[in-house]
Amino acid sequence: MIYYYTVPIAILSLAAMVFIIARHWREIRLLDPNSIKEERVRKKRDELITQRFERVKSGALLPLKISFNKAVVAGKKRFHASYIKLIQLDRFYKQAKAPFASMAPSAAERLRALLDEARSLARDLKWADAERRYLEILSMDKRNVEAYKGLAGIYLKQKMHTQAKETFEFLLKIKKADDVCFAGLAEIAEAERDLIAAEQYYRKAVEYRPRLANRHAELGVFYLDSNQPAKAWPFVRRATELEPKSPKYMELSIDAAIKIGNKEEARRRYDKLRLLSEDRNKLQFLKERLDEMRVV
Repeated sequence: MIYYYTVPIAILSLAAMVFIIARHWREIRLLDPNSIKEERVRKKRDELITQRFERVKSGALLPLKISFNKAVVAGKKRFHASYIKLIQLDRFYKQAKAPFASMAPSAAERLRALLDEARSLARDLKWADAERRYLEILSMDKRNVEAYKGLAGIYLKQKMHTQAKETFEFLLKIKKADDVCFAGLAEIAEAERDLIAAEQYYRKAVEYRPRLANRHAELGVFYLDSNQPAKAWPFVRRATELEPKSPKYMELSIDAAIKIGNKEEARRRYDKLRLLSEDRNKLQFLKERLDEMRVV
């Protein structure tokens, strides 16, 4: 039974094999072991030729690469040397320029130098030279407040009241007036016998610099000269409080105390003045005035 089924299957398998071999006989015939070996040899030879070509090519280009690399390195060196030279030239230029820069002061430094020089000349009573310096400052800076104040000050000391007044009023107009300006205007008003304006300006000077003893003393002197010792007293007393070691202000306060009739206060201040002043004639004169007073 088994034999009956096996024989037909074997016959069919054999027939299929014959059919497949017949169909692909041309390809099978080309499968020569020797030809496969030759193919391997050919591939190996091609690989060797390719490698050889690459070595030859790299060997031929090597001088070019070396030359190129040398050129790059040389270029970098030249660039670095040029850069270093530029830095050195820049340093040399700055060092060379520095002395000239110090010799050529800025405009602000020039203004300060002129201002100091003008003030020094004014202190030495060299009015014309001081005026020229102040005018030179104003030619450089038309709104220099210190220069205007300096000009007004030297005009005032020379009794050039018209010029001084115009200058002080200009400072008022541009809202740059200070105690110096108000005190100057007060002095001019007093010289013109405008006592109301003078009093107002003196008071403004005190209000502007309430911690400055001189401003209180100026107002006190104005009241004493105007025969108003009661008004003068608080201002001359304040001046001595601000500068208790000033013989000038102490003497002024004694004068005010005597005029208002306060002998006890005047005597107390006289004792202080004896420790501050060496003017024997002035001390003797004040002592005589005190002796003539009645006790209040």
